[in-house]
Amino acid sequence: MVLAGNGEAFVPQAPHLLHQMIQKINRPEGMVVHQIRNVMETSVQGGAPKTIELDEKLAYAFPGKFRSEIVSGRVFRFYVESNSQFVKVADGKIVSQEKSPVDFYSDILLYRDYESLLQQLDSVGVSTEQVSFQRFDNKICYFIGQPGQKESAGLWIERESLFPVRYVIDKNGWTVSFRYENWQQVSKTWYPMLITILVDNQLFARIEVRQFEISSEFPLSVFDVKGIHGMYPVGSVSKDEASGTLGKIDELDKQIENFRKLYE
Repeated sequence: MVLAGNGEAFVPQAPHLLHQMIQKINRPEGMVVHQIRNVMETSVQGGAPKTIELDEKLAYAFPGKFRSEIVSGRVFRFYVESNSQFVKVADGKIVSQEKSPVDFYSDILLYRDYESLLQQLDSVGVSTEQVSFQRFDNKICYFIGQPGQKESAGLWIERESLFPVRYVIDKNGWTVSFRYENWQQVSKTWYPMLITILVDNQLFARIEVRQFEISSEFPLSVFDVKGIHGMYPVGSVSKDEASGTLGKIDELDKQIENFRKLYE
């Protein structure tokens, strides 16, 4: 809820606030993150949901380049986001050119200049015209978004630390919420060690970061969306693949649909 009694407190405009936040978490040339993504496996016919544990490696090349890789058994899946271009590859085929709503958690961590981040917030339904005070997890936060709505798209930035702590988007008919916790520092850069993803207020996944390190030694080809299109054919996941590990890690949009039906 919007806090009362703060009418005279200074409230920065969104560009200035995002600039302060980015200065706090800092932007190195690049970064590598090793994490475990625990995804709720939902089957409408299978009863209670179970957890799929996935090892994931992330590479950030600032500004604006991101790559996620998941290896599970013989399956290799990756996706690349580069200056708002996107491609996802699984089992040697391009399976999507659109980012899944549950992967937008990386917005806050990737776009480390305020102009790019403002554009990204606008694209996922966040109103960047207003900044107000709200309380989240008993902490006073700056809130970028439309105040007064129960579950409004927006970004919550803790007032004292300037860490982003919550991000809610409206995308493709979904309301997805990301929570960022346990911020840790390597060199001058900060990164959250725990990220929680909720879909329609129900837990969908938890990301536990095992290690992150500063790095800038990336071949340009790993972020080359156009080059990846030239290397892999456009395809889809077969029925046999979809019933196994590949389907579990690559068809997250279908998982979301099952997840919604489970709680209807």
